[in-house]
Order: sequence, then structure tokens, then C-alpha cells
Amino acid sequence: MAKARCDARRWRQANPGSRDTRCDLIRFLWLSAALPALLSCPAWAAKWDVVPTLSLEETYTDNISLTPDAAKRSDWVTQVIPGISIAATGARLRFNVVYAPEFVYYARGQEDNKVYQRLNATGNAELAKKLLFVDAGARVEQYNVSLQGPLTTSNVNTTGNRSTVENYFVSPYLQRDFGSAVQAEARFTYSVANSDDTSSLSNSVADRINLRLASGPAYKVLTWNLAYSKETIDYDDRLLDTTTEVSLANARQLITATVGLLGSVGYEKYSRTIGRGSDGPSWSAGFDWAPTPRTSLVATVGERFYGDTYAFDFKHRARLTTWSAGYRQDITTTRSEFFIPAITSTAGYLDALFSSRFPDPVARQKAVEEFIARTGLPPSLDAPINVFVNQLFLQKSWHASAGILGVSNVLIANVFGQTREGLVGNTVLPTAPNTSIQTGTSLLWNWRMTARNAWNLATGYSRNEFPNTGEIAYLTKVTMGLTRQFQPRLSGSLNYRFQQNDSNFSASDYTENAVIATLRMRF
Repeated sequence: MAKARCDARRWRQANPGSRDTRCDLIRFLWLSAALPALLSCPAWAAKWDVVPTLSLEETYTDNISLTPDAAKRSDWVTQVIPGISIAATGARLRFNVVYAPEFVYYARGQEDNKVYQRLNATGNAELAKKLLFVDAGARVEQYNVSLQGPLTTSNVNTTGNRSTVENYFVSPYLQRDFGSAVQAEARFTYSVANSDDTSSLSNSVADRINLRLASGPAYKVLTWNLAYSKETIDYDDRLLDTTTEVSLANARQLITATVGLLGSVGYEKYSRTIGRGSDGPSWSAGFDWAPTPRTSLVATVGERFYGDTYAFDFKHRARLTTWSAGYRQDITTTRSEFFIPAITSTAGYLDALFSSRFPDPVARQKAVEEFIARTGLPPSLDAPINVFVNQLFLQKSWHASAGILGVSNVLIANVFGQTREGLVGNTVLPTAPNTSIQTGTSLLWNWRMTARNAWNLATGYSRNEFPNTGEIAYLTKVTMGLTRQFQPRLSGSLNYRFQQNDSNFSASDYTENAVIATLRMRF
């Protein structure tokens, strides 16, 4: 691996601005090795579920590029989306992949015809019983690049503000219990992140080492763990290379059957090829409370090298409702955020709501997938956009959400906020060029009118502010429509979509009205 990284550096030095095809080959071989590893484990006889699908969509929009009213143009757009879902479940193997490329054709702007690759795959295998494991994953998806350009969740809109991002990782790790007193884990993660828009987000590879030593089940009243991590991100633009190193010692003292006191101390260091590094000690203290298996609360306060820090996480689940709220602060990068699972996915909310009806996780996942396919629910609620930037930043995020499952209705709502501030040395710059403040709310309502017919309504409202320029933009979105199950494996929907962006920079204003007809088949 060290030689591969060195070769990649030499190639960039000899060919500035060129794509290193040899490095791509090395990445592909490393990541491809994960699949044989998964399939070679004794759980190869696991249960496999393969479901091919095909979706056809026809969209009419009066503003295909989301431009101001004076420049907007309409178009008819056809999407053909073949797909396949593969799931495997065994005692020592779990594998799930969904591949669904989008073929997009425009009636008027045929020069925009394009194929968008979309993939989501995860896998886990136990290669040596209770000792050696491997996780692997891949995600290929399209994202908005900048908050200051037109924003959309559809590949139909030719905004020039979307990019395909490819994320891959493979993570072998060792786990070992030393009796009931101590548990140990050593993990290595190799990851790749590539973007079509390398001017905003440079391609990169990363090596990460995680070491952890923790108390075992013999410890009841006082538990502890020691953790160390080091990650080196190697960007195609070597001036952006970043190294992160964090050491932490954590302890929890149980004071009642449901309440524990928390404490941690540590040291963290962030360094880059250019610019000042950031480092310093950290500490935090707080409590956790878990009165029932369905309710939990964790709250801490502390200090890091940049100042005071706070964290909060609340979850509660009843038979027909789910509630959550949280706040966190992190030193992170755009690249790192792409590897964190979304917390606003529709499937995630439904998984919590269906937990009483389907205690088995595998059966529950299948029930959730079938429910989404039958009702035509959108894949997620609104959330902060992971803006493309090549720098370390301090990210402060908060959210609150609720979900209600009725006899014929599902209601899910959330509110969120996120602030990103540039990090220079040990100083946070609230007015750095890439600083942004996002706040918003969204609501999703599904009404199952009959056994075959469903009505969906999705609304969203967000406010995006840029302290460096003074720009403030307000985005409103409404989508509503009917879904009908024609046959057990054939469904269709008709939806109306409205989008409106109002900004104090008038050149950024736009509105869109669109009608979308969809036919979905499962084979």
C-alpha cells in the first residue's frame, strides 16, 4: 500500500492535473478483493434474495434548469431505470446491494441525455469465528455541489450544480475477548472518494487505523475504554493531504440502575500539507439515562482546542410513534461526511415504527422495503446539504424528528440546523469563505386510501445563509400525488412538484412546476 501511494504521488508530480489510471486500478483491485473474501466464508450457503426491477418515468417541467423566470425553458424528460436488488443473510454473512442506473432522455435538450450510475452496497462477513471480520461498502450517487446554485433532488433538472460521487471502502478488523474482563479491537479501513467536480472536491484515498481496548461484561458499575485512531487522506491535489490523530479515554460510572455518569479525556491533532495544523487536549463530562429499552438520553459538555463543546442525543420509541433529537460538534471534511449513513432516510424512520410488528430485523427490513415500493414514498426527508469544499471545518448540527404510524396513515416530520465554519490552526472563522448556515423543516404524509391506492404529500422549507457574502436564500418544495398498485408486482404514480427559491440576490430566484408519471415493475 505504501508503494502504491508513493507511485500515485510520482504520477501527479510528473503529470499535474492528470487522472492517475494506475492508481484507479490499484483501488479497484483492493476493493474487488472484498467480495471474494465475503463469499469464501462458511456462510456461503446463506439465504439469497434477488429482485430485478424496472421503472419508467415521464416528466414535464416548465423550468428544466431551475433558472430565473426570464430565462427558464420547459422540456419533456423520459427516464428508464432498470435495477436489481441482491440480499444475502447467513449466520456469518450479510450482503445487500441495490444497483439502479438512470437513463435520462430529453425531448428538446437532447445534448443533455445522460446515464447516471447509482449504487448502494454493504457487506459484512465473519472470516474466522469470533476473531476476524470484514466490512465493505460502495455508494455511487448524485449530490448538489453548492448551496449557492440551484438545488434539486432529481437528475432530471440540468442545473450544472450536481456531481456524481463514488465512495468505496473495505475494512478488515480483529476482535478478541480476553475472558469477561477485557475486549480488544484493531481495525484498518481503506477508502476511496471520487467526484465528477474535482475543482470543488478533489479525488482522494485514505488509510485509517482504529485501536480500541474496553472493559468486558465483568464490569458492571464502572466501565471504561481506550481508543486511538489515525487517518491519512491522500488527495489528488497533494497540497490538500490531511492527517487526523485522536486519542481518547472514556469511563462510565453507574449511579442508579438507569443513570450513569460519563467522562472522557483525550488529545487530538489535525495537520495538512499546507497551512497551520490544529491540536490540543479535550475533555467532556455528562450523564446517560435509559429508563426503558425504548428510551435513552445522553448529554455531555466539555472543551476542545477551539473552545466549548456540547453533545446531546435523545431517542424514544412507543408502539406507534418514534421520537428523536440531537446535537453534535465535529471537526470533519466533506469527504468524511459522505461515508456517514443518512439519519433522515424514510426506511430508517419506518424501521423504528415497524419494530413492534416485526421484531426480527431481516423480516422488518423486507416489510419496510415492500411498504415503500407499494406506497411510492420518497427515499428521505430534507437534511443539510454536504457542500463540496476541500478543507477541514467545524460542523455544528442539530435535529429533531417524530414519526407516527396509524391504521391508514404514516406521518414523519423533522427540523434541522447545521453551521459550518472554517478551521485555521486552532481558530474557527465564522466568516470564512465557505461558512454556511442551514436550517429547515420537512413533512412527509402517506394516506393509504384503500388496499391499492395511496396519497403522498411531501413538503420542505429551508433557509441557507452565507455570512461571508450576506446572501440569504429561502427554498420551498411541495410534492404530492397518487400511487396505485395495479398488480402485486406492478404499480404506478402521478405526482405534482413545485419548487421556489427566493434570495436577496435576485439572480438566484427561480420557480418550477412539474408533473411526473411513473410506472414501476418488480420481477
